[in-house]
Formats: sequence, structure tokens, C-alpha cells
Amino acid sequence: MRDTNINEFTENDKKYMRIAINLAQKAKGYTSPNPVVGAIIVRDGIIISKGYHKKAGCAHAEIEAINACSNKAALKGSRMYVTLEPCSIYGKTPPCVDAIIKHGFAEIVIGSTDFNPRINGKGIEALQKAGIKVRAGLFREEIKRQNEIFFKHITAASPFICCKIASSIDGKIAAKSSDSKWITSGQSRKIVQKIRQEYDCVVTGINTILIDDPFLYPRKTSGNEEDFGSAMLPDIRKGKQFYRVVLDSGLKLPFDSNIASTANFVKTIVFTSNKISKDDFGHRAGYLSCKNIDIVKVNSYQSENKKTLLLDLKEILGKLYSDYTITSALLESGPALVTEFLKNNLIDKFIFFLAPKIIGGDSNFNMFSSLNIGKIDDVLRINFETVKKIKTIGSGKGSAYTDIIIVAYPSGRDIKCLQE
Repeated sequence: MRDTNINEFTENDKKYMRIAINLAQKAKGYTSPNPVVGAIIVRDGIIISKGYHKKAGCAHAEIEAINACSNKAALKGSRMYVTLEPCSIYGKTPPCVDAIIKHGFAEIVIGSTDFNPRINGKGIEALQKAGIKVRAGLFREEIKRQNEIFFKHITAASPFICCKIASSIDGKIAAKSSDSKWITSGQSRKIVQKIRQEYDCVVTGINTILIDDPFLYPRKTSGNEEDFGSAMLPDIRKGKQFYRVVLDSGLKLPFDSNIASTANFVKTIVFTSNKISKDDFGHRAGYLSCKNIDIVKVNSYQSENKKTLLLDLKEILGKLYSDYTITSALLESGPALVTEFLKNNLIDKFIFFLAPKIIGGDSNFNMFSSLNIGKIDDVLRINFETVKKIKTIGSGKGSAYTDIIIVAYPSGRDIKCLQE
């Protein structure tokens, strides 16, 4: 089915779909591997029910809205606004189209087609065959962005990778001494904690662990925006497993690191080289495994300068997807690992936090390592999606300054199903 001409949607249509989109957003980060979906039921210009998909295994948005309607007789002849095409297949729940048909809806307004190859228009077709009017495509691009993680993994069978970078305005992630606490404001770091909740895992490299000794899970603050404790945010991902992933070719993860010390309540996976010696692997892997850390060997190869052993990133992502059902990852690492992801064309999205600070050329800690680019024509290009300021109001040296958050996408790396 072709999308309905945008001029055929009324202001009320837009108002109701906007409510459905906002409902869907409430479950962001909680529904993996499913999409986020919201639904509104309208009769005679009045919203009589609404619902959204809360997490995988629970009722879909359409069923939530139907079940929330106290007067089921009112459903007959009503109109439903749903952000994503109703499913037509059996999964953990029955097909939503069956319930919609059963209750005699007169019309369904759909935001975006579901690009799951098993659905992809079949839900719309089933509704139309049942005599239900269908209009589709309202806020289509926005809804596809809202479900960019789902659309990437369902079409590519690989996790969606978002790279988060915090730097000074001149692109430095640390001072000459490697000191990086704190380049950005406490308010920016609070936002990062919320962003982490939207992804299945955080990915980092062993150098970040050795230098910063991070926790790398969504944390709450003690009240002082500059003080982040070890306590998790309450109801982290509402029961959905959150992982930390460390790329550590030499298996150097310190036994007393914050990562190892908190692995009993935050599932941690360490990928290491299949070339590591048996003696080194046996002792260290055994100890770390006792701390509830999964140690996984993958293929590795020498870097161009022969100084570093690099792990096969595509193999790692394949294992995360197939063995752990991880559909999304937030990459929070130093420039070497970020650059390897970039070179392998594996980054789907960037979130830059830029502080109004200048560190200068004394620091060699840049956002990215060498990309061997000699001409401007050869640069890697990105498209800015949003740019906004964050005001910080505090006391002392950190008072009343503004960070900038930029959300961007690599040119040519847009999700296949987002393209026409």
C-alpha cells in the first residue's frame, strides 16, 4: 500500500497521532527486541481509550488500547491511530489485526509500515480485506526514527550502534595528562544516564577501563550534579537485561575494577583474543568468570602499526545479536576503538556532547584516531539531525555555562529501511 497523501490527513489526525507517538516514547528502551508503539482509539471526536507496548512479551499497543476501553461496544465503528502497522503474525502474542477485525473498527490510521520482513504490509492488507479503511504514512519519518533500533536489527540482523562522545569545543576528550573529569557538565552526564537506558548494552575498550575505571551502567546522582554514585537508576529498563561489553584483547581487566566489582548485579561480557596464551587465559578467565563475567574468545588481527591486537568487531556484534539478543549498543570508548568502528562502517548514529572549553594542541586525546585522510574531498561526512543547548546552573567554577548536544548520522549509513 502506498502512503496516503499528507494533505488527506486532518489537524485532528495529526493531533491524535502525536499523542500516540508520545505514548510510544514512554517505553523507549524497555521493549527490545520489539519496537515502541502507541495507539489511540477515537469515537465521535473523543478519545475513548489509549495504550502502548510496555515491554517484550506484554500486549501490543493496539491490544492495550482495546483492553483499556471499558465499553467494548463503543469500539465498533471507531477509529484507531497506531504508530506502527498492526502485526499479522503469531509471536509471543496473537496477531493484532485479528482483534481489530473482531471488534469492528471502521478505520485505522497508521504512522509507518512495519519493515519486519514477516509483516511489511501484510497487516494492512489483512485489514483492508476485512473491509476496514486504512490510511498510512502520518509522521512516517519521525516514527521510523523513533524505531531506528528495531528497523536496523530486524532488517540487518545486527545491533544498532550509537556512538556517544563528550569533548571540549576543540574536539579533545582529555587534557595532556589524560585527565577527563569533567569536560562536560553534570547536567549533560545526567542525560547520558538516561540515554544508556535506551540501549541494550554499553560497549567500551580496555583502555577506558584502565584509565577511567568507570561503572558504565545507568546511575543516579546523590543530588549534587557533579557527584555520580554507584547506585543504579531505579527500575533500570523495567526488568530488561542491561549488559556491559568490554573489548579486551589481552584480558587485562583488573580484578578490583568497578566493572568487575559490580558484575554480580550488572551482566558483563568481556571479548578477548583467540590468540591469548592458555596460561594467561586460564587463570584470569577463571577468576573473572566467578564474578559472573562471560569471557568470549573471538578472532583477532594486528593493527596497521603492529602494536595493537584488534578484535573482529563484526564477529563480536554477531555474537551479541545471536547469543545475547542484544539489538542496540551505546559505544562509550576512547578514540582508538571508536575509530575502528568508524573504519568498519559500523556506527549508525552519533551523539556529541560539546563543552564550551578549549584544551588546545598540547593534548593528543582527540575524538578520533588517524583515518589517513589527506584531502577534504575524502573526509567522512555526517548529517546533523538536532543541535541544542543545555544550561547548567550551579555554583563556583561550573556555574551558568552551556553544553551543546548534537545528534548526527553518518552520510550513507542511514538504515536501509529508512530509505525510499
